[in-house]
Amino acid sequence: MQNVSRKFHFEAKCCENLLEMSREARKGTLGAVHPSFTLLKVVRNFLNRDLPDDAHLLASGRLFVSLTRVSDGTNVLLSEFDSKEDLIQALICSCFYPLYCGVFPPSYRGIRYVDGALSDNMPFSHLRNTITISPFSGESDISPYGNPFYFHDIYYNNVSIHINFINAHRVVIAFFPPEPELLAEMCQNGYKDAFLFLKENKLLKTTSPLSEFTLNDEWENIPTSKKYISKNKLRVNGNSENILPESIRKVFYIASKRENEQIRCPKLVSCLMWCILPVEVAYIMLLRLVECTPEMWLYLLWMWQMTLRTIGQILKKAFSISYLCLQKYPTLQLPSTSNPTH
Repeated sequence: MQNVSRKFHFEAKCCENLLEMSREARKGTLGAVHPSFTLLKVVRNFLNRDLPDDAHLLASGRLFVSLTRVSDGTNVLLSEFDSKEDLIQALICSCFYPLYCGVFPPSYRGIRYVDGALSDNMPFSHLRNTITISPFSGESDISPYGNPFYFHDIYYNNVSIHINFINAHRVVIAFFPPEPELLAEMCQNGYKDAFLFLKENKLLKTTSPLSEFTLNDEWENIPTSKKYISKNKLRVNGNSENILPESIRKVFYIASKRENEQIRCPKLVSCLMWCILPVEVAYIMLLRLVECTPEMWLYLLWMWQMTLRTIGQILKKAFSISYLCLQKYPTLQLPSTSNPTH
């Protein structure tokens, strides 16, 4: 039971960091796309603060970080790390989503990488003992219940996703974090999905720690967004038991209380904030440019190399197609550009 309590404490800390990150993303006028919000900087601060000094020793051989190599788009799995900073840099590369996190991808040991989901979203999915998890409704082992009537089913980088309005809403809130109430509802649904998977596959013990947690009166009084419930009415039931651990419910309650206690800006102030937004964006972009000036020549050199490599690949593919056409049709001749003689 002590190990279970320790695990729930770790989960509560992760949940607290996610809520703090979402609060930082909602500060700006444009939300997460405001230039003042830097996702990678926030993630790096959290990792430097919370990871122990021997985190690389604990993670080596146990944690596999999926990355996409920018030069050729190949998926790379990392499982051996030399130091804590080495581990953090690998995690930073795995969090980088182009354009949303920036233009120039970070580098790991001299090679630039981006999010591994862009090349392989489910490594080891072909193994029978792999449990696949997806935040979007689809054919993964653990995924949200979606509308049974969906438009289409796409298979993207080893992940099956249903095309429907609920999944579209999930994509939006993945890039633009909502209020703590909605995040709490998503967390609750995720626990239910995992619990049902374990129960259906008979992986639960007779006495599960999750069944020992009961509802808290203060938590029940937290308002829930009717908009989110209407979009997820197949999963949300007001009479369902809250199976979230007490430590996680406490984190959500504190975040919701803090959100409700914040002073709301009057409409006039909100309009003025939109008026000064261009000046604010220009000022922040100027600061970003000053910050990256010492490494600007490295970025320009990398862009030049990527451009040459892309042109080379296009020419190589074009010549290979021409060669195959000449082999298949040996009598094929290119039309002459000179004027025909009469």
